This record gives sequence, C-alpha cells and structure tokens, in this order.
Amino acid sequence: MAMSYKVRFWDIRERPRRRKPFEVRWTVNGRERSESFITKGLAESRRAKLMTSARDGEAFDERTGLPASEIRAVRQQTTWYDLAHAYIDERWDRTPGNTRRTLADALATITA
Repeated sequence: MAMSYKVRFWDIRERPRRRKPFEVRWTVNGRERSESFITKGLAESRRAKLMTSARDGEAFDERTGLPASEIRAVRQQTTWYDLAHAYIDERWDRTPGNTRRTLADALATITA
C-alpha cells in the first residue's frame, strides 16, 4: 500500500441538478479524489475531518485517497460473514442435526 503526505484540498464545489450537489475534492500525490454529499454542512464536515488528518501529519493512501486511520478502522471491522461463520463454528459440534439445519437456513436467509 503506497502512502503519501502530499495532500492538497480544494474548496467545496456545488454542482446543481444532482442528487448530491456538494462535492469535497482533494488530491493525494497528484491524484484527484472526491466525495459527494447532500448538504453543504456534511461536505464541510468531511473536508474538515480530512484536513485535520493531514494537519496531524497522517499519511494518505494513494489508491483510496483516505487517511491511514480510516483505512485501519475499515480493516478492523468484523464482516457479517465472519461473524456468522464464527457463530456456526462455535455451536456446530454440540448441536443436533435438525437444529444445524435450522441454523444454516436462518443464517442463509438473513445473510442474503
């Protein structure tokens, strides 16, 4: 993962006639990134958060354009699949056959 400290921010751009008209734009090592928001307040909040990360000396990922702390937070989140898999592994050996079938059916239904 290539990280860079070369981050620049632009003003929030308003794009009328769009579903999310306010756009936060920045570059990481010369590569443009953007996120769109419904309100200007949300866009200003996101821009401030990104700028704070840059001011604190945090590196940004060149591929995603996100600060390192946000990438770490995303990686640490447990996915639903992992949670369901761990649950079944925990219960499988001590569960009777019909209950196994019921558990598998229930998890297959809510996972989709």
